[in-house]
Amino acid sequence: MADTPLRRGIGWYRGPVLVVALLTSLLFYLPFLVVVATSWTGTSFIIFPPQDFSLEWYSTVLGDVEWTDAFRVSLWVSAAGTVVAVVLGTLGALALARLRSRAARRWVRTLFIVPMAVPPVAYAVGLYSVNLRFAALQENLTLLILGEALLAMPYVFVMVSTGLGQADPALRPAASTLGAAWPLIVWRIDLPMIAGHMVAGAIFAFAVIFDEVVLSVFLAPIGVKTLPLQMLDASQEALSPELTAASTLVSMLAVLMLGAFSLISNRRAARARRLARKAATA
Repeated sequence: MADTPLRRGIGWYRGPVLVVALLTSLLFYLPFLVVVATSWTGTSFIIFPPQDFSLEWYSTVLGDVEWTDAFRVSLWVSAAGTVVAVVLGTLGALALARLRSRAARRWVRTLFIVPMAVPPVAYAVGLYSVNLRFAALQENLTLLILGEALLAMPYVFVMVSTGLGQADPALRPAASTLGAAWPLIVWRIDLPMIAGHMVAGAIFAFAVIFDEVVLSVFLAPIGVKTLPLQMLDASQEALSPELTAASTLVSMLAVLMLGAFSLISNRRAARARRLARKAATA
C-alpha cells in the first residue's frame, strides 16, 4: 500500500481513528436523517419509521401564517445582522493588518474574538437590561439585529484576517510609494484580495444568526417571532411532524447555501490555477 501522509502521521492508530471518525459522523447524521424521515409521515404524530408517506406537513408549514411570518423575520434579521457583521469584521481585520505592534495586534485580535466565548444567555441578559431602559428599542428589531451582528462578527473577522494574512505584504507599501492614498489602497488592493473571504464570513455569519434563538427569547418584540423561536415554542406545545418539516426545510436551506459557496469557491480556485499556468508558460 502506498505510503500516504495519513499513514505516516498516525501509523497503526489509523484504523481506530477512522472507526471513531465514522462513528462520530454517524452520531451526527443519523438524528438528522431521523428528523427528515419523520417529516414525511402521514400521521399527526412523530413516529419512526414513518408510516403513510406524505408531504402534507410541508404544505402545512408553508401555508401557515405563523411559520411564514417567522421565516420572513428571520431572513430580515439574518440579512441585516450579516451586513453589520461583515462591515465591522472587515474593518477590524483591515485595522489589525495595519498595526505594527505585536502586543497591540494580540489585544485587538482577542477583543474581536471574545464574543465567541461569551455565554449567549449572559450576553442576552445584558442586552435585555439595555432594552428595558429604552422604550423605543422594545418596539422594533434594532437591538436584536445589533446583538446578533456582534455574535457573528468574530467569524467574519477570522475569515477576513486569514485572507489578509495570505496576501503579499509588499503590495500595500508599493502602492503607497506610488502615491496611492489609503482609501484607494483599500478599494483597489485589499478588498479584491479578501472578497472571497468576506463572502465566506458572510455565509457563516448568516448561518449563525439564522439559527440563534437565545437573543430572540429576550429581545424580540411582543408578537414577533424568529423561526428558531417559533420552533422552540412549537416544541414546547407538542412534538408534531410540523416541527420536523420546518427543521428539514431550514437544514436544506443551509445545505444549499454551503453548496453554492463551495461551488463558487471551487470555480474561483480553478480559474486562479488556470491563470497561474498561463502566466508560467507565457
